[in-house]
Amino acid sequence: MHNTYLQKEILLAPAKAVRTDWWSEKAFTMAEVLITLGIIGIVAAMTLPSVIANAQKKAVASRVHKFYNTMNNALLRAIADYGDVNEWMPNAPTTYEDNENFFKMYILPYIKYTKYEKCQNPILNSTSICIYLQQGMMEFMVDENGGDLYYFVDGKAKLSSRNSFLFQFNKINGFDEDGNPYVHINNKTTIEPYTYGWDGKYESLTTAKRKCSKSGGNYCTKIMQLNNWEITDDYPW
Repeated sequence: MHNTYLQKEILLAPAKAVRTDWWSEKAFTMAEVLITLGIIGIVAAMTLPSVIANAQKKAVASRVHKFYNTMNNALLRAIADYGDVNEWMPNAPTTYEDNENFFKMYILPYIKYTKYEKCQNPILNSTSICIYLQQGMMEFMVDENGGDLYYFVDGKAKLSSRNSFLFQFNKINGFDEDGNPYVHINNKTTIEPYTYGWDGKYESLTTAKRKCSKSGGNYCTKIMQLNNWEITDDYPW
């Protein structure tokens, strides 16, 4: 009897109203959504170019460093087979055929490439040989002053601080316009960044006659090497 009475009380009690406007207090208005999206877009527009540029710098630096290691490994293997590099070097200016023969004997067997040919638009010399690698392209020449190598990251012979990187090997000592000997050049039997004419001061790499600039220059590779093969903020990007 008691339970029946309670059941009646519950049934007769007025029903509690169910709220149907809860969403209006918690949801964003259309204006708030648009403002938020606008802020996100502005932040993305401000940061995305920097993110892309940093990724490009890392990719370029990685390829240049890989080329440096690959060529030095090739040179060391050639030295093991043929002995002292000084014995390989010509004693006079060279022709394209001389460069081709040098390349075929001392470099070709030790690297991976797709093809080589006489450079159509040479940067170094009209006798240069162009070698198309799995990544990028190399322009190569050797004469009585030693060897020069340009590495083009995008595979095309275009001069810029983002694409063209100059190396040298077995360079002889030279003299500047005042008759002073160049002392900061490479005489080792390794391939190193080009430093012919450099006075050894870091700031000269972006101010001297052969400076690195956005349009290219001879010393861009050396700047990268001195910064642990990274492209830093002071690099002319």
